[in-house]
Amino acid sequence: MSALDQLQRTLHNVSQVALARIRLGDSLQIAHERSRLIAWLGGTSELEESTGDRIADALRAFEQNRYVSGLRQARLICYGCTQPFGTPPQRLIEHSELFAILLEYVDQHHYRTRAFRKCYRGLLNCYFSYDPASTDNLAEGRHNWETLRQFLDKRKDCLDTPGYNPAWVAALSVHHNLLDKDPCKPYQLADLEENLEIFDDLRERLEISGDSWIIRKIVFSQIREAIALDDASFGANIDSLLLLLIAHPLHAGAALTLLLNRHVRSEQMEIGAALRDFSVKQWGNPWLAANAHQWQCDQEARGMVAHSLRRHLLDRFLSILSDDNARNPRRRNFWELYCGDMQGMYFALGSDAFIRGNLELHMFRHHAQSLIVRLTEGKSDTHALIMQFGEHHVVEFNNHHNPAYFYDTRHGLPPFYLSKGWVEVGALSASKMTQGIGTAPRSKALRHQDSSQLLWEGKFAELMGATENSIKAFCRKYHCQHDDLRSRGGQEWIRPTDRTQCGTEAWSVLLGWGFNPSPDEAGYCRV
Repeated sequence: MSALDQLQRTLHNVSQVALARIRLGDSLQIAHERSRLIAWLGGTSELEESTGDRIADALRAFEQNRYVSGLRQARLICYGCTQPFGTPPQRLIEHSELFAILLEYVDQHHYRTRAFRKCYRGLLNCYFSYDPASTDNLAEGRHNWETLRQFLDKRKDCLDTPGYNPAWVAALSVHHNLLDKDPCKPYQLADLEENLEIFDDLRERLEISGDSWIIRKIVFSQIREAIALDDASFGANIDSLLLLLIAHPLHAGAALTLLLNRHVRSEQMEIGAALRDFSVKQWGNPWLAANAHQWQCDQEARGMVAHSLRRHLLDRFLSILSDDNARNPRRRNFWELYCGDMQGMYFALGSDAFIRGNLELHMFRHHAQSLIVRLTEGKSDTHALIMQFGEHHVVEFNNHHNPAYFYDTRHGLPPFYLSKGWVEVGALSASKMTQGIGTAPRSKALRHQDSSQLLWEGKFAELMGATENSIKAFCRKYHCQHDDLRSRGGQEWIRPTDRTQCGTEAWSVLLGWGFNPSPDEAGYCRV
């Protein structure tokens, strides 16, 4: 017969006897039978809750008398070891003399299993809730915490009773490593996906609070093991680590800082979508000044996330809202080269972008949160992307037949500039984006039209110029080799490799940057 069957049969027999004896309306008999059941079960399986007043009274009496009057008082004191009491406020775990008296008294009753484990449960709760690493806690408390750890480890085998054990006893017997000096040693990063379920189980059955030091140790033991790995192994573990941080949000900020600072040192620095989106959800948009205080990672890591988010939003705008398609990615290919130089971007959207029931549009608006304003005029299917660079603000409309408008910020801000930032306030007039085109020296319109002399990418590149970031992005995107020998009297070269695959529009960018083809050297160069 299984333990569950035995429990069911015993409860049935007890109930039958109790019902046969009971007289309706006799509350004393009901209370008596209830106490018999609780005594047989050895108390509840959950963490016992004693009212604060009873615990405080027990602590004050213990401090005054310097002895424990019985197991009932001992149980209350065990649950109150970390609770401030007295004047001035103090905690029992930081009072070596009283704490030693308590442990000695409880240890004397270790053979009385059911009574002993009620005290043990309170002490275990104290063990998990008192942080020995906190600078706010006294050195005496840290010493007593270590004494408590040794006591709990020594008496962990005195908790079993035949037939039934509370859930926390069963959990502790499986995870007895929690009482070791290195409690996280068995939890290897290689088993993290399986351990995620284990962490949830031990938290639930041992009723460990999310702010416990053991949770912090578990989280950061995995994070530190991961950041010590090589690039490929580190990248392979990111998704599992993010699941760990989602389950333990209290430590997400500090752990995310370590992950991002490690990732930015990777040879392949391009961040994955999951880590990027988690970072933005945690700290907000990385380039908005209003969020600057929230970003705890290095500036370079923050820039890595910003670059990835700009590329993602650019891709989503041109994929979902524009008439560009997968067969014509030329606008996306060009502006991706300048994402590293982009200081900001926002979107002015027509009413079609706000229709309900479209998941892609919903996700786009979610990722572009705080970067969206509404267009007040024009067709409902007119949408604009505004990109901010050091010397230019560039407006691209969703229809590629519309010209792109370049505003030279050296001659003043564009007429549609929102001085309060790109927070979803007010609306934007489409006519303001084209105001002064052709009449004001600060603005220029360029169409996405090729000529026999130069493709439109070359014309755009000529106006935007070649920057260190854009050249790196070009060589990374098209697998080219870059050599700048000008400091030694030579030339700057960009050469294709055996992995290079691109069309004439890519080489047109180099022509716009002032590079000239050199058939003899199989590349493009400039002085």
